Amino acid sequence: MSDASNLWLIEEIRQNRIAESLWFADENNYQDFSLLNRVEIKPGVISNRWDIVQQALGQGFTAEFSDFDLTHLPDQSQKRIFYRVSKEKPLTHYLINQSARLLQAGGELLLCGEKNDGIKTYTDKAARLFGCSVKASKLGLGYCACLPLLSPQPEAQLDDQSYPQLRQVSPSAELSFYSKPGLFGWNKIDQGSALLIAQLEQHLPSDPLQSLLDLGCGYGYLTLMTGKLAIRQRFATDNNAAALLAAEKNFASQGLEVQLVAADAGDRLKEKVDLLLCNPPFHQGFGTEGDLTDKFLAAGRRLLKDSGWGFYVVNQFIPLERKAEKLFSQVQLLCQAQGFKVFCLRP
Repeated sequence: MSDASNLWLIEEIRQNRIAESLWFADENNYQDFSLLNRVEIKPGVISNRWDIVQQALGQGFTAEFSDFDLTHLPDQSQKRIFYRVSKEKPLTHYLINQSARLLQAGGELLLCGEKNDGIKTYTDKAARLFGCSVKASKLGLGYCACLPLLSPQPEAQLDDQSYPQLRQVSPSAELSFYSKPGLFGWNKIDQGSALLIAQLEQHLPSDPLQSLLDLGCGYGYLTLMTGKLAIRQRFATDNNAAALLAAEKNFASQGLEVQLVAADAGDRLKEKVDLLLCNPPFHQGFGTEGDLTDKFLAAGRRLLKDSGWGFYVVNQFIPLERKAEKLFSQVQLLCQAQGFKVFCLRP
C-alpha cells in the first residue's frame, strides 16, 4: 500500500488544476496510478521504471521512460512539480536541482517522504536552493512540503555526484565496468552474483547452449562473466532505465552482442532460452517486497525451454526452494555461503 506521504501527493495531484506540471515517479510510486484514474488535469510523468510508465499510460497520463533525462525540457517551463523522494540520495539531489531549473518564478515543488527517508533534510536543502523558508510538515508517519521558487540560489545546489553520468568502476584488477548511483551494488561486485557465477562454472551443463537470458540484469555483471561461453544469442532485461544504459555500455565495451529489453521481470520477452541467470531483487523502493521472488520465478519458468537450466541466487532468508517447487520439477540447492543460496532449477 502507499505510505502516508504518497497518499498526500496523490491527493495533491487529484486537486491539481495546472497544466504545466510534472511528476517525477520512481519505484516508490508503484501502486499509485490506480488511485488516479479520474484526474482531470494530469501532470506529465517521467519515470526510470518501465512498469510505472506502463501503469501511467494505462491511466491516460503522458509518460516518458528514461533515467530522468530532462535535457529536452526548457528552463522555467513548469508551474508545479510533484516528487516523493527517492531511495538514492544523488538522484534526489539531482531532481531537486532540476526542479529549480524547470520551475517558473513562483512555481512549486511538492516534496514528500517518510521520516527515515531524510525528507526533513531534503526539504531544508531545497528551501535554501529555492530561496524560501519552508519547513517540512508532519503528516502521520510522513512529511510534506510545498516549496515555492522565490529567489533561486545557484550556489546552494545540492551535491548530485553528477548523477546523469555513467562512471567507470574498477572493484578488482580483473574487472572494470560502467555504472552509476541508483543501481543495485552499483560500485562493487555483488557477492551473491559472484557466488552464482562460481557455481555456474562448476555445474554448467555439457549440452550445447544456444541462448542465454540475464533476468533483471542490472549493469550486466552476470552476462559479462559469461562472455567466453559459446552462446549464439544473449538477452538481458531490466525494469530500470539506468541499468539498461549501463548494461548497454558494458556489453559494447566487451564486444558482446546482447539484445537488451526494457521489461518488468521479462514480461515483454517471448523467446524461450536454454540458460537463465537471475539474482532477483527483494526491495521495492524503501521497503522489502517478498512477492518479487515469486514474480521472477514465474518469469523464469515461462522463459526457460523445457530442457533449460535456470540458476538463481537469493539471500538466505528467502525460501526460494518452497516457492520454486510449485513451478519447477527439479530444485537443487548448489551452495549456501556468505549469506546467500544458489539454486539450479529445471522445468
